[in-house]
Amino acid sequence: MRFQYLIHALLFATVVLGQTTQCTKPRVRRAWSQMPAADKALYIEAVALGMQRGYHHKFVEIHMEPSSEREAHGCLFFYWHRAFLLAYENMLRSLGNKFACVTIPFWDYGPLGASFIAGSCKNMLDCGTLLRDFGSSLPTGSKGPLMLTANGMRFQTDNCVTSAMTKNFCQSSTAYNSNKCYNCMPRNDWSKVEVPPDVNVLNVYNNILGDVPATLDGVTSGVHPPANKGRDPRTWSSCRNYVGRTILPSDTITMKVGETGARTTSVWSSTSSVASFFKGLPQKYPDYADTTKLGANSYSYDFTGTTLNSMNKQCSKFRPTAAASFLTAPADTSVNSTDVTKEISWLNQATALASKYYTESRDVNHQVQLMLCVYYNECLGGVFDYSDEFKANFRATTQPPCKRMIDELASGDATIGVIGWEQVMLKNYPCNTPSSVF
Repeated sequence: MRFQYLIHALLFATVVLGQTTQCTKPRVRRAWSQMPAADKALYIEAVALGMQRGYHHKFVEIHMEPSSEREAHGCLFFYWHRAFLLAYENMLRSLGNKFACVTIPFWDYGPLGASFIAGSCKNMLDCGTLLRDFGSSLPTGSKGPLMLTANGMRFQTDNCVTSAMTKNFCQSSTAYNSNKCYNCMPRNDWSKVEVPPDVNVLNVYNNILGDVPATLDGVTSGVHPPANKGRDPRTWSSCRNYVGRTILPSDTITMKVGETGARTTSVWSSTSSVASFFKGLPQKYPDYADTTKLGANSYSYDFTGTTLNSMNKQCSKFRPTAAASFLTAPADTSVNSTDVTKEISWLNQATALASKYYTESRDVNHQVQLMLCVYYNECLGGVFDYSDEFKANFRATTQPPCKRMIDELASGDATIGVIGWEQVMLKNYPCNTPSSVF
């Protein structure tokens, strides 16, 4: 649960671009780990200034508004967030000429899981340099956990962090207008959060080209090919809006701004408080199928130095049963790189073994995912569901992928049909607290 909370918190606290002086450079998003120190500092400064100017919490309001949130976390997740993050970029670019060409970084999170499995780090804070750069976290204070409220949502948190990025954080429009901002960001103690099983190199691959959950089928089938982006019935039959109606390709993306309990306004309206940041952005989902065809808002990715680099360069040669060979360790000699290389080696071995028992690539990928989930459950402390608080606050209706798979194994609805997979796993990784399974 804490990792999911972290992801949402980082989503609100991570994005950068501008509009003051027209930037003549193309928008290219790079991994945070590959950005020079000066670019990182500029990014952090921009986010902090966006909070100080009263813009950041407006985007928090959008993301939390029920009808907007429903579409944000449904099967059009990617398209919704492409529009959302581009607008946030434009907000940050509007803060001054020095920010005119700042771009959103992405988190190459696969190495976190690789290092955690290898035992090179012990928790999210220890494993995640990005988290430390974004202000880190603090343990629970002497008075115990804090009960705080952000945009009408009351929650418990270990502490409230003041850092270069979070020092101007404001919890709501009301607090901002009355000059009663927290000026710190509520965060749980990340040093007590183990890296979950869904944060690893295998998951990076599966979320792009492999064992993709059925809930994303509408998205992926709508992306390929873009020429048919508004016609494929698989996309426009399974995606529902807040009132349960099927979302059509002609529908306007639902994004509303306004504090919880107050009147909300569509971000596309010229009267909204964020209208200038959304100006010029497409209002229909199909237009976000290709991020390189968004006019002045077009953007691409630079995967240099990340686990995605080889996969991105060799997509035309991709074969699912040899998928692991398309993942590469970061191009350095760090412990992180060594750990990724080790996980990729295990992926190759596990995939080769599973291919002896299954012919369909999707089945092979699923078997390897099951192996990793069982290893986490039996040897790395367990696999758990989201907390009731998280489910209520973020309207989560599904389980984390590994929790779902473990439950299916327990009920007999799934099985690992690969003989000898345990030996292959243990040859690469020890089991510190083995159960009877190992």
